Formats: sequence, structure tokens, C-alpha cells
Amino acid sequence: MNLESLEGKKISIICGGWSAEREISLKTGKAVFKALEDLNLDLDLIDIKSEKEAHALDNSLGLAFIALHGRGGEDGFIQNLFEQKLIPYTGSNSSVCKLTMDKSETKKIWIKEGLLTPDFLEINFDSESDSYHELNFGIQNLSEIIQRNKPIVVKPCREGSSFGISIVQDTSNGVNEEILEARSYDNRIILEEFIEGTELTVPILDGKALTPISIKPNSKFYDYEAKYERKDTVYEASKLDKQRMKEVKGLALKAYSVLGCKGWARVDLIESKEEKFYLIEINTVPGLTNTSLFPKSAALEGISFTELVIRMLKTA
Repeated sequence: MNLESLEGKKISIICGGWSAEREISLKTGKAVFKALEDLNLDLDLIDIKSEKEAHALDNSLGLAFIALHGRGGEDGFIQNLFEQKLIPYTGSNSSVCKLTMDKSETKKIWIKEGLLTPDFLEINFDSESDSYHELNFGIQNLSEIIQRNKPIVVKPCREGSSFGISIVQDTSNGVNEEILEARSYDNRIILEEFIEGTELTVPILDGKALTPISIKPNSKFYDYEAKYERKDTVYEASKLDKQRMKEVKGLALKAYSVLGCKGWARVDLIESKEEKFYLIEINTVPGLTNTSLFPKSAALEGISFTELVIRMLKTA
């Protein structure tokens, strides 16, 4: 393991934060610290709890490993702060993170680039009232959703770890309850065509797509509980044939590159029953806990968790 480029550098692991994903972020931060603590590096683990604490960070951090998930960490806030203070950090820049945190804006770019993603309707609520306006991308309006009565996914535009997400199988009676749940996390929400099939994730490390992982939750869908609490979610290396493997890796890399991502990220997809790959979302600061998908994929490539963290640091 070559540590030459990191020797003599201060490395600060920034975790915690104030988003709904705080507890996951703390687990990621601790896992990263543990992976590095026996390597004789100058390390610090910093739990920030507010924007005020974030603004107090300075150049004494050295190199910042960003382990903040959700708002504050994946929306460009902390990256912008570090850019202003000339603090080097891991991952994509502030403008890219702001873009990719927004599921709707991300999907719009993929559509513009001719990449397949489920049709959706965006609803933007006024922050001070129940008034809203709709933007259609394949689904015209709420009335169409009710009339066609096909399964739909309701989710906040800017949230992670499946917070606020609902899958509605029968929309004939409307989706008001699910919209209210999503709106409790964000005043911008999307209602997305439900694609039945196999969930896949493709981690990308320094411009290379790693082994896709297929996800088989033993629940309605891959929600927070299935991700972090249940023990019966099945993760395994995708069994796609050589040509299909090449196709999905190429799609993930294209999805990553057209957004301007750097360093590392994780692309989530669905392989439909018709064998089409649909892009769902991208995570620029994916979890690195003991149940996280990125380390599972890296292990299949022969990359230990410690080596993975070192390689992430070297992309800063």
C-alpha cells in the first residue's frame, strides 16, 4: 500500500452534520478513521453538528475526507466552504454536488444526454402555502397519475437514504398522503414511474466502474430499514453476462461523467424485466458503513476497505 503522497499530511475526517442522515454519517466517519488509524498518519475525526461549526473549520484541517451525507455534505455546502478556504477535500466540487443532490435536476441532464431514466412529474410547493406548480417530464400531471393507476414512486427531490420515499401501487384514490410525507423533507418532490425489476448499484472510483451489486430486499423496496437495519437484504455480485456487464458499467460511467463528477460516486439503477437499464440517482458521498454497497463492490475487486479509503484520499 503506497502511502507516500499522504505522509506528513494532516487528514481530517468530517462527519456527523445536521441532516436526516446524521447517524449514518457518524458511522461512515468512524469506519474511515478506524481503517486509517494503524497507518501512522496524522488523523482527526471531526463531528460537526451545525452550519456554525462548519464555518469555524479552517486550514488546520489539512486534507478533508468528507463523510457527511445528505444536506450539508452532499448538496455542495461543505465543498463550497472548503473551496473558499482553500482546503483540499475528497469527492466532487460544490457545483456538481449541488446538482446531483437534486434528483430532478440530475434526471433532466440525463434526459438531455439521451440516457434512460423513469418518466416523472416534479411538484414545487410554495414554502408558505399549499399552492404548487407542476413540471412534466413524461408524466403530464397528477390527474394522469390517478387516471392511469400504475405504480408510482413519490420522493423528495433533495434527500438521501430513502427518507420520505413511498411506492404507491394503487393510485386510483390519489397520492396525497405520500406527497405530504415527501413534502415533510422537501418542498420540491418528484412522482416517478415505478420500474419493476432488479435494483443495481455501480460504484465508480477514480474514473473506473467497479463490480455492479444487485440488491434484493426482503421488503416492499430498498428503504432505510432494508439498507441499515434488516439482516435479510441480499447483496451479491451482479450475474449479468459479459456484454450486459459492459453495457451497465458504460452507462454508469456516462451518467457520472455528464454530471461532472470527480473522485468517487455510486450510480443506482434498475434493470427492468424488459432488460433495459434505467438510471435512478447518483450519490457523490455514498455510505461507507459495514452494510454499505461501495465497500462490498470494492472487495469483489480485491480492494480492502483500508486500500479503498487510501485511494479515495488520493483523488482529492
